[in-house]
Amino acid sequence: MKPRPAVAPPLRQGLAELAGIVPTDVASPAEVAEYRRIAAQRGTTADAVAHSRGLSWSEPAEGITLFLGEEAPVLRVVFLHGGGLIAGDRFDGVDVLARHCAALRLDVWTCEYPLSPDATFDAMVARVVEAVVAAAKDGLPIVLAGQSAGGGVAAAAALECRDRGIDLAGLMLVCPMLDDIDTASAGQFEGDPSWSSSSNRTAWAMALEGSVIAAPGRRQDLAGLPPVYLDAGSAEVFRDSITGFAASLWACGISAELHVWSGGFHGFDCVVEDAVVSKESHRARREWLRRVRNGEV
Repeated sequence: MKPRPAVAPPLRQGLAELAGIVPTDVASPAEVAEYRRIAAQRGTTADAVAHSRGLSWSEPAEGITLFLGEEAPVLRVVFLHGGGLIAGDRFDGVDVLARHCAALRLDVWTCEYPLSPDATFDAMVARVVEAVVAAAKDGLPIVLAGQSAGGGVAAAAALECRDRGIDLAGLMLVCPMLDDIDTASAGQFEGDPSWSSSSNRTAWAMALEGSVIAAPGRRQDLAGLPPVYLDAGSAEVFRDSITGFAASLWACGISAELHVWSGGFHGFDCVVEDAVVSKESHRARREWLRRVRNGEV
């Protein structure tokens, strides 16, 4: 294995605990089922998310949950959960955005999308575009956001929205799973417990089988996207795909903001929330959303 950047000391215990819970290398349908079972056990609920942030919630459409604070929203975020394209549900990771509802007067629609190997990447993207159309009906500006696998689906759905003339105010990609390209970081993080190169190849192979839409990290037709926020850890498998995607966005004239958090493993901010670097990552996302809301991006 190639030498790799070190995980920051305050994050190491969280990564070690994760290694004892989640399967590291997912390579078969049986292992996908086990990964999905464990993800479900670690999941949360709408009530738990709302209670933790002093929010209310409702179901405005099938497979969509809305979180909002006391004030009328001025910005709406459609959020897509992680889970490697093979696991998870709409409540996983939604607190990454729900925590900012009150401060920014935003509401968050979190969308259930189908998973591989039962569904193709095309089907995931189509479901998300439907959710964006529904969310935009009352005229609020829409930011499409996704974490990990949800970031990959969000990026592809944003390109589909562009092609269909559906306006987005922004695109937020939190440690996004963009492709299966053999980058330096993919080689460094074979066997990483937060998400490994082997699992990444398995998940993309399942999702792209029978799909027309390509993994977004392999696309070059990025002109016309809204302003984009991207982040990554320096110690994660997706680092170089994310930084490469940011460079491709800039080459196409897109406003893109990139943060690479030193010593961060994949999804570190949701595993070790009290670490300073985790708090800084949440602050950076909040302030980018504030600037989008205020027309400053």
